[in-house]
Amino acid sequence: MFRTVFRLPFRLIGIPLHVDLTFLVVLPLLAWAIGRNVEAYARLLGLGAGARALGDGWTPWLLGLGAALGLFASVVVHELGHAVVARGYGVRTRRIILWVLGGVAELEDIPRQRGAEAIVAVVGPIVSFALGLVCWSGLGIAPPDAHAARFILGYLALANVVLATFNLLPALPLDGGRALRSLLALRLSRRRATEVSAAVSRVLAVGVGLLGFATFNIFLLLIAFFIFIAVTAETQSVVLADTLRGISVRDLMTRDVRTVGASMLVSDVVHKMVTERHLAYPVIDPDDRVLGVVTVREVRSAEPAARVGNVMQREVAAIGPDATALDALDLMGRTGSGRLPVVDEDGRLRGLLTRTDLIRAVQVRALLDGAAAAAGAAGAARRAAGEEAEASLAPA
Repeated sequence: MFRTVFRLPFRLIGIPLHVDLTFLVVLPLLAWAIGRNVEAYARLLGLGAGARALGDGWTPWLLGLGAALGLFASVVVHELGHAVVARGYGVRTRRIILWVLGGVAELEDIPRQRGAEAIVAVVGPIVSFALGLVCWSGLGIAPPDAHAARFILGYLALANVVLATFNLLPALPLDGGRALRSLLALRLSRRRATEVSAAVSRVLAVGVGLLGFATFNIFLLLIAFFIFIAVTAETQSVVLADTLRGISVRDLMTRDVRTVGASMLVSDVVHKMVTERHLAYPVIDPDDRVLGVVTVREVRSAEPAARVGNVMQREVAAIGPDATALDALDLMGRTGSGRLPVVDEDGRLRGLLTRTDLIRAVQVRALLDGAAAAAGAAGAARRAAGEEAEASLAPA
């Protein structure tokens, strides 16, 4: 989902903070929207005579920017709440991302303890409610003539309550949807719990979309679209994880891997690509250690007489043969790579795993599960038919 992110030069409790480019679009728009309605917000917050003073000169726009930054800071604290509780269950947070609809804490895994996902999910809204209470308390003790500070505190108190309430909606991937799935998983399989939660989420998305259409509210339409798309991705991810569970990289990798050496000429690689119909090759040294990878992109822009070692990609995402297929899928998603060299502890090439290998494994497992279900149904039918036959022969 996030392909245009850049990392900020600091960490929060050891967690990297990333910003999606969509955030840089929505931040000034949100600041403008708040600034344009400063007086209306001030009256809503009960600031009285100070509302008129906030509309002078650059004041509303500066207040809009301050309130928008404060809101996104609140979102970061909300996500940190998820991260801290997840850490208590032994799950690390890979990063926190700010984007057009707020923030996302990317956990390395879902806590597997019973009900743990619900606890991790609910703590975010609890943090937001707490922030709202803190800001409202600050509004009560701020000097009456500190109009700007009172405005920002009042706005953040209201915004955090709205943020917490919105996130409690039982729709994936919102916190309420994750809590619902976790509670359903107490009785159902995780896959079935996700499917039920997804159905509820789609109904809510349609409802929010119809409300947005009826009120001409573009923000509600955007939320509805986000929920509908995100719940589909969430369901697919869970189904895929369930299908690949228990499969290792060793089970799926290709062992006979075509490679090239660092001293090979680009022109020879081009010929090799054409004849063997491969678009990329691992580059290895004489001891089979992976040095890099060369693809069509590198050879297309290189001189034919250049050496592969001078044009290859040196940063290569690799994985061990004992890693799980889920680990490989996660690594491909994070790096954007469609193929992973499989290396041993010494860095020697032992195989190659591609996205196609994972897809084929999913397809085969689906066929086997379907065949097993069909066989089970046929067996049940045969047993039922046998019972009926026995009943017809039994004496009255």
